[in-house]
Amino acid sequence: MLKLIRESIPTTQEQLATQLGVDRATVQSWESGRRPFTSVAFGQAIAIRHKLARLGADAVFLAALDDAAEADFILAGILDTNVEKIDIADHSLGWSVLTHPLTDLVLWAAIGQPPTLLKGIPSPSRRGPVPPGPTLEAGEQREFFANLQVLADRTNRRRDNEVLLHRQACFLAGMDPTGASVTWIGRTTSSSTHRGTFHTWSPLWPDARSVATSLAKQGDPELLRDFIARAHPDDACERAGLNYWAYWVGEIPERQRNDLFMTAEKATWRGTRLLRHLVDRLDPTHPFVDLNIHSLWALLTARRGITHDDTATSRTLLDRSTTLLDSGHISPQSQRELTSVVYSLRTDGLSGTGAI
Repeated sequence: MLKLIRESIPTTQEQLATQLGVDRATVQSWESGRRPFTSVAFGQAIAIRHKLARLGADAVFLAALDDAAEADFILAGILDTNVEKIDIADHSLGWSVLTHPLTDLVLWAAIGQPPTLLKGIPSPSRRGPVPPGPTLEAGEQREFFANLQVLADRTNRRRDNEVLLHRQACFLAGMDPTGASVTWIGRTTSSSTHRGTFHTWSPLWPDARSVATSLAKQGDPELLRDFIARAHPDDACERAGLNYWAYWVGEIPERQRNDLFMTAEKATWRGTRLLRHLVDRLDPTHPFVDLNIHSLWALLTARRGITHDDTATSRTLLDRSTTLLDSGHISPQSQRELTSVVYSLRTDGLSGTGAI
C-alpha cells in the first residue's frame, strides 16, 4: 500500500525519503516489508501520513493505510510458527468483525486477489520483474490455510470471542484456491448447529453461516441452501443477515468487536448501497447466488420503497432476475423469492430497461 501511495504522487523512493527525512533504505524496507511500517512510532506515522497527503498522495490509498496495517497484524498472527501454542483468546483474527476492505487486503497477500479499491485503476508501470502485489510465496500460502485449520480446531465455541475467531478462520479458508480446505471445513457440519437447526439468533448463527458460505465458495452450495431454508425461523435471524450485509458493504461504518450488532432492531442504515452490492452479484455462476437472492428478497421486504431510491439499479435488478429465473441454476426457494421480487418491482411500476 505504501508503494501504491508513493506511485500515486508520483515520486521515487529517493525523493520520498528526502521529503520524509529518512534514508532511501528505510522507504525501500517499508515497501518490501522487511521493516514493517507498523513498527514506526505512532506520532511519526501520523506525521508521515500528513506529509504524504501534502505531497498529493491518493486519498483512497491513504485512507486504506489503517486497514493495511491491521491486515499485516492478521497475516502475521495466522502465519505464526507457534500457532499450535499461542494464546488464541487474543488472536488478531478475533479482534473484531472483518470488514470487506480489510478482508480484501488480507486476501491480496494470501491469494493475490487484487482488492476492490484498485478496481478500475490501471497498474503503474514498473521497471524489471516487480511483483504486482504483496502475494505470499507458495509455501507461505499453504501455511496460511493450514494454520487457519489449526486456529479453527483450537477454538471453544462456547466462548463468544472464540466463536468469532472460528467463523472468520472458516470464512478465509473458503478462499483457498487449491480446494485443500474443503475436507476440514466440511467436518464442522457434523454439528447440529451447522445444519440450520436454529430457533432464533445466537452467536453460533453467524458461525454456521460462514461455514456454509465457505463450502459454497469451494463449489458445494447445498449446506448454504439448507441454511437459507432452515436458519431463518424468525425476524431476529432475517434482521441479523441484513445487518451483517450492511456492515460488510459499509452502511454500518463503525467497527464492531463482536457479532452482537447483528441483533439491533432499530437500524440506522437505509440499504441503497446494499441493494447495489447484491444486484451486482445476481449471477448464476456466483457461489453465493442463492444467499444474494434471499438477502435481496429480505431487504425489499424490510425496506419498502427502496427500489425508488435508485431506479437504475432496480431496473437492472428486474433484468437480471428475469435472466436468473430462466437459468435453472438456482434453488426452488430462490425461484420463489425471486419471482416475488419481480412481482414487487412490476407492481411498483418499474420496467426492465437497465443494463444486464
